[in-house]
This record gives sequence, C-alpha cells and structure tokens, in this order.
Amino acid sequence: MNTVISQICILALVVMATGWSHAAKAADPINTPLVKDIDITANWLSSDGMQPGLQVKEPAVKPGSLKSFKQSLRLPAGQHTIEIRYEPAQDVIPDQALGGVRSQVKVLSINGKPLLLNFTPDAQNPELLTATASFTATTAPLLLQLDICATRPFITILHLGEGIVSKSRFAGVNPEKSGELLLVKGIPFMLRGKLTWQNNLIEPDADRQDLHPWTSTGLRYELGGQTAKRIHFLGMIPSVDIANGSWYAKKGDNGYNHFVGDKLGNIDVEFSDGTKQSVPLIIGFNIWYGRPWDIIWHYTFVNQICGYANKDEGSFDGSDTVRALFHDGVWLQDAYRVPGSRSNNARYLFTLDVGGKAVKSINITGDKQFYAHPVVSAITLETDTPVVSSAMQALPSPAISTPLTRPVTLAQVKSEAWRNGVEAMMRNLYTYVDDLPLLKEPQVTAGYFGPDYNFRGTQEAVYAATYLYRNGPECGSYIADTGMGCSSPVSSGSIAQYCSGMGVRVYNIFNPTPYYGNLTNWFTQYQTKQPGQLPGASNGWTRGVGELLREGVAFGYDKFANNYIDWLDKCLMTEANPPHWNRVAGAPTFDTSKRMVGDTEERGNRENDGHGICMWGRYMVWHWQGQPREWNETHWTATKAAVDWIQWQLDTDTTFPGKRKDVLYTESECAHGDYEIYSTYNCLHGVMLSIRMAKQLGKQDEVEKWTTLYNRLRKGVIDNLTDPSEFGPVWHTYPNTDWQDHAHKLVPIQLATEGLSYNPLQYLGASDELDKQILEISRNTYKFLMKEKNYNCLRMFGYGQGMMTQSALLLDEMGDAEQFLNTMLTHCYLPKYSGWASPEGIILHRSGKYYLPVNGYLGQDSHAADSTKAVRLTMGIDDNNPAELHLVPRYPASWTEMSIARYPVLTGDSRQQISYQYTRSESSQSFHFELSQRASAVSLRMGPIAAGKKVKGVTVDGSTTPFVLEPSGDSNWVWIRGITAKQADIVLAME
Repeated sequence: MNTVISQICILALVVMATGWSHAAKAADPINTPLVKDIDITANWLSSDGMQPGLQVKEPAVKPGSLKSFKQSLRLPAGQHTIEIRYEPAQDVIPDQALGGVRSQVKVLSINGKPLLLNFTPDAQNPELLTATASFTATTAPLLLQLDICATRPFITILHLGEGIVSKSRFAGVNPEKSGELLLVKGIPFMLRGKLTWQNNLIEPDADRQDLHPWTSTGLRYELGGQTAKRIHFLGMIPSVDIANGSWYAKKGDNGYNHFVGDKLGNIDVEFSDGTKQSVPLIIGFNIWYGRPWDIIWHYTFVNQICGYANKDEGSFDGSDTVRALFHDGVWLQDAYRVPGSRSNNARYLFTLDVGGKAVKSINITGDKQFYAHPVVSAITLETDTPVVSSAMQALPSPAISTPLTRPVTLAQVKSEAWRNGVEAMMRNLYTYVDDLPLLKEPQVTAGYFGPDYNFRGTQEAVYAATYLYRNGPECGSYIADTGMGCSSPVSSGSIAQYCSGMGVRVYNIFNPTPYYGNLTNWFTQYQTKQPGQLPGASNGWTRGVGELLREGVAFGYDKFANNYIDWLDKCLMTEANPPHWNRVAGAPTFDTSKRMVGDTEERGNRENDGHGICMWGRYMVWHWQGQPREWNETHWTATKAAVDWIQWQLDTDTTFPGKRKDVLYTESECAHGDYEIYSTYNCLHGVMLSIRMAKQLGKQDEVEKWTTLYNRLRKGVIDNLTDPSEFGPVWHTYPNTDWQDHAHKLVPIQLATEGLSYNPLQYLGASDELDKQILEISRNTYKFLMKEKNYNCLRMFGYGQGMMTQSALLLDEMGDAEQFLNTMLTHCYLPKYSGWASPEGIILHRSGKYYLPVNGYLGQDSHAADSTKAVRLTMGIDDNNPAELHLVPRYPASWTEMSIARYPVLTGDSRQQISYQYTRSESSQSFHFELSQRASAVSLRMGPIAAGKKVKGVTVDGSTTPFVLEPSGDSNWVWIRGITAKQADIVLAME
C-alpha cells in the first residue's frame, strides 16, 4: 500500500513505560506526540441527529437518495489527505452506497466544496476499495460532510501533512505498543496495533487487541493518581462476540452463551484517597453485543443468498416502545459503527464519571465461567491536569464539539441504577419458564381440522396435546404442489443467524409475508384449493422434504402429496448428474459443484442424508396410500434413479474421493466432506424400502442388485462407521459436525418407524446377524450419549431434542423419555412468535430460568418434523404392516388419561380412522379403541408397568384373554394380540 495511505504511525519519540504499572514523574499535557494519521470514522455524526446511547432505529436509505454524516475539526494549516475505504460486500447492494459508480464520485465535501474521489481496489485486499483526496486546511474550523446511500459512514482516515501537536485534555493509557489513533465522538484513543474485525466464529483464544494482551487474571493499570473528570473505555464487547454458541458448542457447554443480565467481569477503580469502586460489567448495562446487534440491520450472508434488504421496520416488534427499552437500558455510546454486520474491538464507548477524583489504578477482570472476556481496546482519561505517569501519554484531539457520551456516575453504579433497564430488556427478549401458561385444556388454533388429542395427568401432558394441534398442521403446511422452502409457511419472525442470536425479534426478515399468512389461513386454503392450485415456493431443503412429507401425511394432510412428489421427482431427474437430489430441490445452482469422476461430469453436491430422506419420504406416502401399484409404476423411473445414484457413488469411489469404503462420502452439514453414519444410513434405509417397491413390480434384476447393495452398505457401516467407547463400539459421527449433540448417531433406531416397526428392539433383534449388530451398536451408542444424563438438547430442536426423545421412546427408556419430553414441551412456548413452536433451537440460560429461540422460524422444516415426530410417537400408531395394526402407546408413566380421535391409520390397502381412550391408575389400565372399519388384526401393547407391580390378568370386552408380559428398556409391558373387532375394551388389572 502507498505510504501516503499507510496505517497510523506515531512519529514522535514517546518514552513508554517498560511495565504498564510503573509510575513516573508528571509530564506536560501540551507535550503530545506528533500525529500524522487519525482514524475519524467513529467521529461522524449523522445528519438526522445522534443522541447519546445506542442507535436502535436504522431505516433503509432508498436507492438514489443520500444520508449525510458530518463532523467539525480544527487541523494544522497546510496540505492534508483524506482516505475513504469502502467494501462493496458490506453494502446492501454492491456500489449502491456510491450511487452505482466508482470514478469521480462526489460523496465527500470539506467546507461545502466537493472532493472528487476515484475508488480502486486495494493492492493487498481487492475486496476493499479505497479513494484519497488532498485538501488545504487553514486555522479555521473545517466542516466535513459525507453524503452516501448508506445508513452508516465509511471508514475515514486523515493523513496529516504537517502532523498535529495540540494542547490536550485527554490522557490515554499506554498500550503494549502504540498503534492506530482513533477519534471517537470527540475523544482520542490509542490502540494496541490495529482495529480487529470479528465474525461469528467461536475463537476463545483469538487476540482481540485489548489494550494489553489479556491474561488469566485480567489487566491492571497503575496510573499514579491521575486526576480525571471522566474515564472513557473503548470496546465493551465480549471477546467471543456471538451472543450464543448454539449448535457449535459442545453439549452442556454454556461458556459461549451470553444473555442480557449476565456479568462478564468487573472494572475496579482505586482512587488515591483510598476509596474503591467496583463497576460490574453487565451485558445490557456496559457490555453489549457487536456483531449480533448489527446483524439485525445487515446480514451479509442473507443479502447474498436471499436478497435481504434492511428490515428496520420489522425489528423490535416494529415498536418504538420496545426500541426505547434498548436505547434507554444500555449505558453505552455507539463508537466504531460501519456498514455491514462485522463487529470490531472499538464498537462501543463506556464513560465513567469520577468527578475529578485522582485515579490510582484500574483493574479489569473477567468471569471464568465464560470463554469470552470483556474487550477494552483503549482507555482515555479526560483531565485538566498534567499527565503524572509514564503509563499514560497525552493525546491530541482535533475535534471541536463536546464529546458525545452517556456517562455513568459513581453514585449510579453504587445504587445499581442500571438494573431496572436490564431486567426490562430481559423480559422482552426471553421467555421465562415460570411464565408458561397453566392449561386445563389444550389450546387449538382457530379453523383447526384434523385429529383430536386430549392428554391429562401432568401439565406437560396438556402441553403435548397443544403442541400436536399446532405442529401437526405446521408440518402439513409445507406440502403444496411444490416445495415450500425452509421457513415456515404459516409463521413469521426470526432471530437473525442461529449462532449469533441475542433475542431481538426481526419480523418478516426472510419471509416478507409467510406463504399463507398464518395457520388459520392455511386451514382455509387447504380445504378450498385443489391439487394444481397451490403452487408453493418451488424449492425445499431435501433434508426437510422427506421428513415433512412423513409428518404431514401421518396426520392426514395428504391432499397435495402426489403433486409434491411429482415435483420432487422432476428435481431428481433434471437438476443433477447422475440424477440425485441436491441440498435444495428446486434450486440447482445453490451449493453445488461440478467435477469429472472418471468420464462422467458429476453435477450437484452429495447431500446424501437429504437424498436418502427423500427416498424414504416418498415410500411413506406410497405406503399410506395403500401401496398402489399404479403409483409405483408411475414413479418407478425416479425410484430407480435414486438407488442408482448410491450404487454409482460406490462404483466410482476410488476415482472420487479416492478412498475404498463401502459407505458414502457426504458433503452436507452432518459430514462436511467426510464419512459418518447419518447420511449413509438414510440412503441405506431408502434402498431397503426401494427393494420392496421393486418386488411389487416384479423387477427381479433390481431386487437382486439392490439387495446386494443393501447388504454391502449394512456391512459397510459396521466395518467403517464405528468408534470405540467404554460401552463398546458406537456409531461414528463427524466430530466437527454442525450438530454437536450428536443425537443423529441413533439414526438406525429413529428410522425403524419408517417402514419397519415401532419396536426396533424386538424387530432388529429378531432379524439377521447384521441387523443384530446394528441394534447392539445402537444400544451402545444410546448409553454413550446418555452417560451424563443430560436431557437438554434444546439448542438443536429437531436434530437434538427431537431425535433424542425419539430414541429414548423407541428404546423403551421411559424414564429418560419423560424427561426429554418434559424438557422439550416446557421450552417450546414462544408467545412473542407463534406460540408452541419448533424453531431451529432453544438456548436455555444456565440458571434454567429463561430461554430464547435460535432463529425463530428460519430453517424450521427439519426441526418441526423431528420434534413433532417425537411427540407423535407417544400415541403409538404403528401401521407399517398393513395386515396387522400395532398400537404401541408410549406415554410417560405420570400421564393418566390419553385420548385421540379421527387419527388416520392404514389397514389393508386403504386408510381409515381410529379413536382411542387410554386410562391408567395404580391398580389398572383400560384401553378402548374404535376403528371406522374392521381391521384384519389389532395388537396392543400396554404399559409401562411400574416396578413391583404384578399383572393379575387382561380382559377384552369382559372376557379373559391371553397376554404376554415383556420386559423392554427400563420397563415392563403387556402385549395383547389378535384382536379382530372393530372396537374393543381392554382392561389390565394389577396388584
């Protein structure tokens, strides 16, 4: 880079203390260093006025219009240069801020005279555009004005030809080494090195350029009794600036989670008169989020992928009252705030008014329960007396205006005047567990149609029925004539970016208007429109597609399922080569690649979990329609192509990726270009179900070939995808997967309900040796995942809590299952969104008292499906075998009365409806069911039976009947088989 625009350089020789706690004789404050360069970015004030405090409103600047930023300076007479830095990638639309041009741009004026700027790529960073212009200053004040089509000013650097040495009333604490000089709201600050920029990665050991390198005991500065009116602290963000670690943190690890109200450390000030003041560093008082806060107005990733524009009007509930909570509650001043959503180590300014007292020392400490520490990148004392310590240096300020700050007095700190504001923000951001409604009856959305549920015995039981009323239809709403994307078609609102969520709601950020507006409207459209009249969004994440098909059709919302599958099959055959499903069906250019594999050009990514999920999702639709041969024939080409893709990958694996393994190399979230159980097993399951479809059509060649492939993959997962543990071999998941609860290790158990049985322990245990090995490894895996008895997997609502709940239920670990269910049902109530929801995740505060959703409704598809399935499994409608209906209810033992009505169930070659009532007490259990048509056979499993209880006998319609007592999981169960009546009353007596 040209030396004219080099980074800030302090030319004068300043005697620095070899240790920052060393005191020295007083120095004249006029003797400031000769400064050649000053970063004045944080000194711009917007033309619409800037009050002390955080900016909480940022309406978009319309294309073609301008926003003005101004500042007044007094510079030495002579020739100077001003540099403007602009990053198109941080703009809402590249070059929009410049009016669409880069040459002869008139965005900057000095004393009313425009300067012509030519923006060119920086030599070291081509993504950065820089422009410089020279100007002449006199001794009179200079008015600088920046007019751009943007809500925040560009980075602005002054390069002073003569340098500046001015009388100063500011003393800066010396950094480890002198770096950039910033002018922030009229206050000069000396940094250690340069500004640092932060994104959403978890980097607890990264150097955020604190004033001195952070130590395990914090930082201490001996200031020798320097008299100060105010002490200004720059930075004031956590060093890990993401708000909540979410998926990327290990299970049970709260060290990355930062809620408003959390204490991140202290600033302890000792005065020369012997008094002390400890200033707590409280998130929401004097520490605030940087990147998560700025994501609210500008999220670069979403700009590029989803065409997102500024949605200020939808933030903070669209309420000025809510905005005021944050403006009034946080006692900080915006400092270095530039376009985009990156944060930096000079983001905020905290001012402590010490009333002219002599400051002996400042000690900054952190809290070891967090990985982050409070970032203080510079400290400047505002003083009227000479500098008294070599630990400080006088700093010049060319600013004319009075510093813009929001000072906090020592008295306000002592009285905790900040507390009410912090608590008000917390009540707005979070849902408190104690505030969950007490329900006597399930809540039902207006216009509801579908099955009925009524569960009693505990409050969680009523919550479960409420949850099904809300989320069964939610899953069904994704099934139109085409895909519906990943966001909810019936609910709006999200918290931008799932691992930078702080709780501020941004309504309509990804769905300007949800497809149906709300769930009530969906009920109307579903009932009034016919297939072909509901076009959908024409895309869907394949991982969610099959799961939503399963859930929507399971609850009977199957009206558009065939059109949906026609669209899905077309995506399979046309969007990738060899034909397969990409990450997003209907979006062939999203997240895909091209490569030569042998003599074949492979197009599209290997989203093998999504591919397999689409396979078995299609199967379940066919199955619940009664396995019609005509449907099978119509969709055979896609069925075959889906299996051929799996075969092709194994046949060419020595070419790409160049490793000989009988499992699948996967490029999706669960694997990130590696091998693991979830993706391969979904495809393995899809192959198994496809063999059944081939058998119906008499495709003997495919049956034989696919059976060989199926057995090859089954043996492959056993040979290649296990890890050793203290419990024996467990399923291997990619260590750096996005899904850090690793609940997807139990995919063999979770998928058993799709086409096999609701009793995987018995089904797999009675199968061949490979299935028995798969079962044994799965049981080991469950023990491995449960060794800490941690029932909170909420931060991944579907991939974590939903999957673990399914696994506990299907393994008959009912003690665990009840705790997983209770945790899920008491943390999915989101009254500020859409009630009983299934977001991407829930972050529970370490105290257990309150929580916030991760992302609200963005990406809810898989999470809604897996968590809804978990609650659906409790009802136990196992119609995998059309010749014999199995009823396998798995309600927690504390639930006493459970009934369902008009629930769809397959018997024979068509679906009918079932209703039942299940009542349990200490001495008996009674079960009444009624089918709309007689079934060939019904088998019922009752339980769980409490330890120590003996079963006296079972009657069916008053007649004694044989039963089988079966221990399974942590419980005993009673099987009654071969019931052939259309309705029956079964009573189990105990003693």
